[in-house]
Amino acid sequence: MKYALLALLIIIILLGVFTCPPKSTIAADVYDVVRVVDGDTFIARIDAQNVRVRLIGVDTPESVHPNKAVEHFALEASAFLKGLLEGEQVYFIYDQNNAATNHKDRYDRMLAYAYRASDSLFINAEIIRQGYGHAYSKYPFTLMEDFIKYERNARHQNLGLWAETEDYPAVSDSLVWFNAGSNKYHREICRYTTDKSLSMSKTEAIAKDFEPCKVCKP
Repeated sequence: MKYALLALLIIIILLGVFTCPPKSTIAADVYDVVRVVDGDTFIARIDAQNVRVRLIGVDTPESVHPNKAVEHFALEASAFLKGLLEGEQVYFIYDQNNAATNHKDRYDRMLAYAYRASDSLFINAEIIRQGYGHAYSKYPFTLMEDFIKYERNARHQNLGLWAETEDYPAVSDSLVWFNAGSNKYHREICRYTTDKSLSMSKTEAIAKDFEPCKVCKP
C-alpha cells in the first residue's frame, strides 16, 4: 500500500511538470492603449490612470519635443506606432537595468518592453526591425546587442528612415567597440574595452554621434 501511494504521488508530480504551460504562455495583465504620443512613446490605461510609457531601447525622430522642430521621418515613425497600437491592448515586461529608478525615466515615464496582446508582437523590436527608429544605446538594457543587430539589418535593407541613405559598409569592414551607457567608441585592443563591450561599424557609431576614444584613437 505504501509503495502504491508513493507511485501515485510520483505520477501526480510528473503530470504537473509536463502539463503546466511554459512561463511565456501564462496570461499577463493587459492594458488598453489610450493614444500614441510619438514614435517611441504612448499612453496606456493602468489601474484607472493614464500612464505614459517610454519604450526601452528605442529612439525615434522627435515629433513633439517642446524645444525641437519636427525631425526628419518623425511623423512616419509616429504613424507606424499608431498603426501597431491604436485600438489595441498591450502587456509589459520590465528590464532590471531600470529597477533602481522603479522603472521610470527622468520625465516620470514608465520604461518597458511592450507586447501587443492580440498576437504578442514585440513592439520595441518591431520599430527597429522595420527601420522606424534607432537602437537607443545611451542607457544599458538587456537586449541592446539584439536591437543593434535589428538596426543594422534595417540599414542594410534600406528600410524606413534608412531608405534614402547611402549603403553602409559591411560590418566587418570597420568594427569599433562601445560600452553600454557610453557614447564613445574604441578599438578592440583599447584598455576601455571588455568582454562585455558591443561592436558596431564605425559608420554606425558616427551616425549615432558617438565620439572616438582619445586613448586608442579608432
